[in-house]
Amino acid sequence: PEQMPYTNVANKCFDSGDYPEAVRRAAKMIDVDTVRARQKAGEPDGRLIGLGFGSYTEQSAHGTSVFASWGVQMTPGFEQAGVKLTPDGGLEIRIGVQSHGQGMETTFAQVANTVLGIDPAKMTVIHGDTGQTPYSTGTYASRSMVMAGGATSRACKVLAGRMAKIGAHLLQCSEADVDIRNGKIIGPGGEVPMSEIGRVWYLNPEELPDDVDMGGVEAVEGYRPDPDHGTFSYSTHAAVIALDPALGTVEVLDYVVVEDCGTMVNPMVVSGQVFGGAAQGIGTALYEESPYDDKGQPLASTFADYMMPGPTEIPSFRIEHMITPSPHTEHGIKGVGEGGAIPAAALIGNAINDALRATGAEINQTPITPRRIMAAIAAAENNKEAAE
Repeated sequence: PEQMPYTNVANKCFDSGDYPEAVRRAAKMIDVDTVRARQKAGEPDGRLIGLGFGSYTEQSAHGTSVFASWGVQMTPGFEQAGVKLTPDGGLEIRIGVQSHGQGMETTFAQVANTVLGIDPAKMTVIHGDTGQTPYSTGTYASRSMVMAGGATSRACKVLAGRMAKIGAHLLQCSEADVDIRNGKIIGPGGEVPMSEIGRVWYLNPEELPDDVDMGGVEAVEGYRPDPDHGTFSYSTHAAVIALDPALGTVEVLDYVVVEDCGTMVNPMVVSGQVFGGAAQGIGTALYEESPYDDKGQPLASTFADYMMPGPTEIPSFRIEHMITPSPHTEHGIKGVGEGGAIPAAALIGNAINDALRATGAEINQTPITPRRIMAAIAAAENNKEAAE
């Protein structure tokens, strides 16, 4: 970690983190010694125990310089956000990125809350509507919270300065003597709620200071990280599986995650996104496949043929968050993105091969279905007999 930020030979700048510590914590959470003892003792039902690890790092929130270096025709790399104080002291947030399950309605309100102190329940988040929001290239590449969250924070800071000036005037004190907390402008001798700022601006402008910023209680700001080479999130996952050598079936007994996405706006949202990704990764590892026949016709055209994990196939995930804020982004935020899905298939495969080690079998193709497991075991037995 003391080498961070670290630029490698490929000119990738890893902004912050402690990658070896993530592995150590995952090993402690999964309790390697206990798993190995259980593996050695054997299971009463004859199933084989396997332990697997998978680590990843992913560049997220790529900036303009990154896309330009790739030679893409359209070069994104920034975001804009608009914020407006409503007459009742609430806040309207307008962002061009689009939510498809990340909980943006919650998290962007929380970003604004850290700056303005307005209750998120009094906020409205308008997203993905090109008729109402500032220009945006959209939601992709694990960029939304870093880029649009940064723009939201910047816009709120501009708005905070304007409201502090109005509040100080109403409190008859210096602007330097006021603070914004809990949705109020607080001075040495009193406080003014945001609803009062809204009343004065919208209904009684004669009470405004003579030098008021006529940008008013609405601000649009852009955000582009500097440097803009993106952030690097990372995690280590570990899992214990039980494999039935007679049937080829696999059960995930335990699954732990140690992840670092920098400063977390909402830990519950982060955990949910990681758990959902890990569930998808288990599907990739064990179940999901789209085969075609020799004529190119799909053989898995319904969910009766296309297998997916359900509640009985998904374990109770355990997670630990390592928080090493990025020095290059607003609030130290990194992207969460595919942090759940990327390592899952690899570590499940590692765990299965660990369980199969005693049989001499090995599998390097997903999904690792019972048929493929049985075929690998049979091939290993045939090779052993041929060698004898």
